[in-house]
Amino acid sequence: MKIFRFQVTNTISRSVITVLFVGIFFTSKAQSDDFQPYFSFGTSHGISLSSINFYPAVVQKQLMGYYGGVAANYVSEKHWGLQVELNYSQRGWKEQETSGDFQRRLNYFEMPVLTHFYLGNKFRWMFNVGPKIGYMLSESSQNAVSSSNNPENTMSIANKFDYGICAGSGFELVVGSTSYVLEARYSFGLSDIFPNSKTDTFGNSGNKFLSITLGVFLHFPAQHRH
Repeated sequence: MKIFRFQVTNTISRSVITVLFVGIFFTSKAQSDDFQPYFSFGTSHGISLSSINFYPAVVQKQLMGYYGGVAANYVSEKHWGLQVELNYSQRGWKEQETSGDFQRRLNYFEMPVLTHFYLGNKFRWMFNVGPKIGYMLSESSQNAVSSSNNPENTMSIANKFDYGICAGSGFELVVGSTSYVLEARYSFGLSDIFPNSKTDTFGNSGNKFLSITLGVFLHFPAQHRH
């Protein structure tokens, strides 16, 4: 599963390199434009569809939860910016048990630090990518059975600290000094929630989830975009 993690990281890295080349091309084309840097602050809210990257594999269903928070974005050059977020993220997994669906929900506070790239003027395509860190605040289980043959249902969370990478794409509509943002983002954990030594039950148990959010951002100062 370490190979799988490398493959996911490598795929995201190739996507980043592609976006960098595209961004350099469009930035060079736009150097003569009358652009002024600006800040934007906003909030985004939506859903997450999560599971755990178990090895050995565990048959799971996607667990739906809440994902959202606040963000600050500094666009220093046309097409490029830096975005920092503080989010509340519900993750976990769901399994089919004989007594019904078992689910275990993990609630995290997380901070992504993202490179922000966009194309367009009033209507934009955007791409965000970067690392993230998080800490598990609480957890809850439904239909937990102490006699279950599935050890992941009753094992204690050993590592509350989480780190990983994420990449997302979406659209931004700019109306005056306000932006409306729709984004789909994939997050892949590089840490494990359970012990992962050779003698432990799982060699891998990292978070992974897809989030879909709708956000509103205010731009300061308000800029007339050309």
